[in-house]
Amino acid sequence: MEVVNFANLVAPLSVEDFFQKYWGKSFVHQQHDQFDYFKKILTPADIDDFLSRQNLPADGIKLVNKGEKVPPDEWTKSETLLDGTRTVVVNPEKVFKLFNKGATIIINSAHKAIPGLANACRIFEQEMKIRVQANIYITPSHSQGFVKHYDPHDIFLMQIKGPKTWQIYDAGEQLPTNCHSFKNEPVLVSKFEMNTGDFLYLPRGTIHEAFSSDVSVIHVNFSCKPRYGFHLLQDLAKLAEHENEFFRYTIPRDLNNHDEIEAYVTTFSRKLYELLEKTTVQKLLEMQHEDFVANQIIDFRGSLLNLLQLESLNLNSVVERRKGFTYLTKNTGAEFSISFGGSMLKIPGFIDKDIFLQDKPFEVNEITGLVTNQGKLTIVREFVEAGFLQIKSI
Repeated sequence: MEVVNFANLVAPLSVEDFFQKYWGKSFVHQQHDQFDYFKKILTPADIDDFLSRQNLPADGIKLVNKGEKVPPDEWTKSETLLDGTRTVVVNPEKVFKLFNKGATIIINSAHKAIPGLANACRIFEQEMKIRVQANIYITPSHSQGFVKHYDPHDIFLMQIKGPKTWQIYDAGEQLPTNCHSFKNEPVLVSKFEMNTGDFLYLPRGTIHEAFSSDVSVIHVNFSCKPRYGFHLLQDLAKLAEHENEFFRYTIPRDLNNHDEIEAYVTTFSRKLYELLEKTTVQKLLEMQHEDFVANQIIDFRGSLLNLLQLESLNLNSVVERRKGFTYLTKNTGAEFSISFGGSMLKIPGFIDKDIFLQDKPFEVNEITGLVTNQGKLTIVREFVEAGFLQIKSI
């Protein structure tokens, strides 16, 4: 695979066909017939390096055997740091012994520690505009991590090491947002083998289970965390709470008091109507987008090197906009603001803003407007410190 992107993940399906025909509707199994198809994202060596680290925190690590969680006391140890602080860390020796006895090793939020996964999550997030989390599952031979179950979120799965037998069931689950007991007895609808390099998409609510055979297996899940229609109602409720004290009143205590209930219902309906009149669905959608922009995964690699070069920043220094994240802009005339992650940068209205948003590099002295040379250096320094610009050369 030449480039890490969503198109390569679902290939040979096109992205358009995937979302039109399968997203939220049906599972997809793609055989790529290429052993190293996902090597740019994750390899067994990456996992070995992670699990072999000294004083690896136990948070985010789980061991499961046939659906039963292995107690952390069986695979962790307590370490005393130089300052006297005691902390619980992974004991690699115990972890690998339990693995040899049939336990599946699970690494949750692995994108926070493994660069290839972090890069993939960032790319998938930007392409789909939804939050993505990567979890790794390492299962020994002749074992099963989880018994028959479903997830309340969509999953993109990459088989890093196979083969592994998968079984897909149907029990009539329709777009669940949390887990509960099966509504009906699951009926087997498909059984297939996932080989190294294969891709699987599971819509939320798809009941499944998987088994290893004669060899150990590894797969990674990209768990999708989109926003649903009811989230807009939750946002509307927050606005109601903050903007009108009526919605902060205690609701009637005596539901048998007809007059009191009728008066409350009348007032509630009127206040809700007033809220809906001034809060459009478009505004609620914009709030969701703002939340994505504020909480997206941003690649800050190289930032420390940039900060170390700031003392040598001069008018001939070349900088460029950092790529790979979404930002929001607002122009009030007096100033132009750029928001991304937890940062907000402001450009005075008398400075040309377009050069900061362009794709190509530029020299500091190319900034135009009613600004001094020192002012150009100051604003570029602020943009580099925030991570919006990066230094190409001094």
